[in-house]
Amino acid sequence: MTIRDVARKAGVSIATVSRVINGSERISPQAKHAVEQAIEQLNYQKPPAKRKKPTKLFAVIVRNMTNPFFTQLVDVLEEEAYKHGRSILLFNSRNNLQLEKTFLTECVNHRVDGVFLIPRSLREEHLKTVKQLPFPVVLLTATSEQMLSVGTHHQHGGELAAQHFLNQGFRRMGFIGSSDKHSDRLLGFKKALTKQNIILEKSLVLAPYTSESLSQFIQQHISTPQSPIEGIFCSDDIAASHLHNALNLHNNVIEHYNSQPPLQGKIEIIGFDDTFIAQSLGFSSIKQPMRQIALLGFEMMIETIAGQNIANQQVLLEPSLVIRHTPTSLSGSRSPEILRT
Repeated sequence: MTIRDVARKAGVSIATVSRVINGSERISPQAKHAVEQAIEQLNYQKPPAKRKKPTKLFAVIVRNMTNPFFTQLVDVLEEEAYKHGRSILLFNSRNNLQLEKTFLTECVNHRVDGVFLIPRSLREEHLKTVKQLPFPVVLLTATSEQMLSVGTHHQHGGELAAQHFLNQGFRRMGFIGSSDKHSDRLLGFKKALTKQNIILEKSLVLAPYTSESLSQFIQQHISTPQSPIEGIFCSDDIAASHLHNALNLHNNVIEHYNSQPPLQGKIEIIGFDDTFIAQSLGFSSIKQPMRQIALLGFEMMIETIAGQNIANQQVLLEPSLVIRHTPTSLSGSRSPEILRT
């Protein structure tokens, strides 16, 4: 039976039958009743909606493109997309949740087949909205039981940093973070210290920070000879590089006035992500398995689009500590930026 047969049986137009089927209110009760009776008598079944044609387009929404960790992550996703005959649409939410929501709407408008999201928020009300989108969404670097997600055990990363400081015999440590004081990295750091009966003083936690507050932190807690900080854990390599440069600047000033010995070398810094920043400046860092995160996330996306059931929707990978005290040589063979022949 077709919609034309229903219209003939009910004695109405095809447009009227279409309005009844689609729940339109622009129809009289008599016509609606006639159409419903015809549908029941003819056992008419509404045909399934046509499956949208794949666009072969994936979107990636990152929090901060200035962070080299996310740049490397996007590079792996783009490489995998190319292997599968697909393209990447890139958005930078700039750590702005409202902007992230706007970009998700743009993904709907572009009819993408799926989105890789480095989320700004893991709140239930936000993820509930994300799950209602007309395409699969895979969270990367952060995990949630509600979503397909691949991330790192951030608390364990903080524990690794604390354990390294403790192994060096440090008793006075600090933390500098780019966001708030409730990050999993800081929680893990404090947890490991507490197990050894060491309390991380509130005054030694600077999160978030500015260049001015970082300078004040150094003056108040690092250059003080009575009880100087021995090790500082930073929420990411960018924060660690800011601290590294601020300490160098402080050293240059005190060397000029010859007022006290330099600080650099007396304080050990541990960053997070182990990007080229940590490698070039020579400080230790917690390494996330970035490539594995991207590859597993891409595999989840492909399997979901193919209609396969994914047994483990939430994958949590373990970080590792990379210890270094000197810069790593980053020079190597490179292809020319511009091909001239």
